[in-house]
Amino acid sequence: MSDDDIAARPDNATEHDGRTVDWEGPEPRSLNELNEAVAGLETVARALRRQIEQLSERLAELTDEPESDPRLARWLTFLPPEAAEDKEHRGETPLFTLAHFVQYYNDTYVGNLGTRALAIPDCWLDHPGLVAEIATLAYTWREAHLGKKATARDAQYWHDHWRPSFAERMATEWVHQRCRSDGHKTAGAPARPDRFTLEHRQREAQAVVESGGTAPKSAPSQS
Repeated sequence: MSDDDIAARPDNATEHDGRTVDWEGPEPRSLNELNEAVAGLETVARALRRQIEQLSERLAELTDEPESDPRLARWLTFLPPEAAEDKEHRGETPLFTLAHFVQYYNDTYVGNLGTRALAIPDCWLDHPGLVAEIATLAYTWREAHLGKKATARDAQYWHDHWRPSFAERMATEWVHQRCRSDGHKTAGAPARPDRFTLEHRQREAQAVVESGGTAPKSAPSQS
């Protein structure tokens, strides 16, 4: 390499693996241009995220059975009770599920006189402990009898363990004996509104305020 070659090489060139590399590139962008480029990338990212979410929802629809037509287990002899989880009842709260399960339970699991296999009394909503137990009893029943994950083993365990234990506590701990014959009698914890009723009342009060009225004063309720 001669001195003339060195003199002819541009200042922004360098030697790399025996080759002369010219590092000259575009002029640096302004801050505004960079901000615009970042904003454009963020817009593309949001659009891609929405597309991924839509594809995920579509995939779930194709792989899961519709909630309005749950897969019934082979061992389920009677039609299941209606529930808020059914598509046609999507606007209902879980209390809808519990109420229909109570009816199903009383139509199915009442046994001989003198046993613990008693009907759930009409005043079940007035017994907080009983409400809490019915809630888990109803949803464990659904898991054991409905959907792809239902198994005969879980269904038998529900009958062998959860139902008898519930029936025992209902008869001895949660319900006054006269609730089943003479109507509701206070026993144990007093009745109080459930969270779904409270949320409904809050929405109604908010609607009144937004319409220019005065929200009603909240007061303890037994319903």
